[in-house]
Amino acid sequence: MNFPRNLFIENAKREGHSDTYLKETLDYIDVLKEKNLPVVFSLMHLSILLGLNFEELKNTIHTRSFHYSYYLIRKRRGGYRRIIAPHQPIKFLQNWIKINILDNINPSHYATGFIKNKSILTNAKLHEDSQVVFNLDLVNFFESITERRIYGIFKSLGYCKNLAVEFAKICTVQISCEIFENLSELESEYFSELLLIKEPVLAQGASTSPGLSNIVCQRLDKRLSGLANKLGVNYSRYADDITFSGDNESLPNIGVIRKIISEEGFNINWDKVGKYKKGQKQVVTGLLVDGHVRVPKKFKKEIYRHLHFCEKYGALSHFQRISPDKGYRKEWLLGKILFVNSIEPDEAKKMYEIAKKVQWEI
Repeated sequence: MNFPRNLFIENAKREGHSDTYLKETLDYIDVLKEKNLPVVFSLMHLSILLGLNFEELKNTIHTRSFHYSYYLIRKRRGGYRRIIAPHQPIKFLQNWIKINILDNINPSHYATGFIKNKSILTNAKLHEDSQVVFNLDLVNFFESITERRIYGIFKSLGYCKNLAVEFAKICTVQISCEIFENLSELESEYFSELLLIKEPVLAQGASTSPGLSNIVCQRLDKRLSGLANKLGVNYSRYADDITFSGDNESLPNIGVIRKIISEEGFNINWDKVGKYKKGQKQVVTGLLVDGHVRVPKKFKKEIYRHLHFCEKYGALSHFQRISPDKGYRKEWLLGKILFVNSIEPDEAKKMYEIAKKVQWEI
């Protein structure tokens, strides 16, 4: 986003601003422009840039907890995941921050999640054909990152204190007692933990949360990768999934890892800690890495099973029998094949050949 620096200087001189004011303001502008970040002086300035009513913008930020939906989605392995999804206009503000600010920040080299041209394949390939794969997971990843830390990020990027506070508020949320009281019994069980947190945190459904989490984790990545490099093993992080791989004798001690993670404001999910030697099933971010990277056999077998029954009985008959309530059945199956194609294109080609023979009357 271009800023008319010369025009700004002309107007400032015309309005009689002091040389001190001009120098301090230009220094502020130059810091942001050097990082390819939009120049914003205040919340009022932001409202002008976005074409929003200033009072409405202030009110949206002040009442932000009421601009989200709070619900649960079922996990594959049982239980539920909390989701806090923003409504407009908070969603609009978050998308603007993501596109214009966060997408211009280079994340850690060791981060592979939520980054352009990187994927679970990028992450898995770093650990393929290793003697030992050591996986661990961070519990309540986004919700461990507080508004105070997000304020620190925007401040470190060069934004003035008052604006950094407003940006942090836009990107975080705290469930209110009023909202909590209107949740179902099951939802209340899962959201009660958030009610006890005294400070707003990153929302699971906000577009800004992935980028901000990667910036927050830059020091965590630096410390854990430094440990890995010292020991001669591999390290990567895909969001809250952390993986080390190498020789069994060289892998870092879990106590040291725990200390670093704790000092960086996170906690380990001990249910998802695992060390897998060669000959065992080694999985990194859902992909098998023993030997070459590939999609798990069970996933591919399920696709072939659906294709077989679709070809034999017709897609409409098959999906009405197994999932009468789903209206996206063809897209669902083809989406699975597209995923296989991103990892094993030769295998996906076989699936596409079968799919061509199916009568897709849905």
